[in-house]
Amino acid sequence: MKYQELALSEPLESEDPLVEPEPVLVPGDDRDTLAALRGQAQEIIDEVLGGTEPSGEHLRAKLRSSIARHPGFPELALLEHLMNRASGN
Repeated sequence: MKYQELALSEPLESEDPLVEPEPVLVPGDDRDTLAALRGQAQEIIDEVLGGTEPSGEHLRAKLRSSIARHPGFPELALLEHLMNRASGN
């Protein structure tokens, strides 16, 4: 069976978007899509962490904390970081 695009068949058990979910793949999914998403998130993280401005060190430290809470899930680490920034945390 060929997988085409990522689609979730049902809502995840936890409604907390920061809990590491196991992807629920259904026919027509493409595991490469999840890998691509993770790759893109990692590129963004690498870009942010590569910054050298002293004024951005606090944000980089917070991003590193998010990464530590979500090892192997850069997309969730980035999501948490962006949600915290949006809420002013």
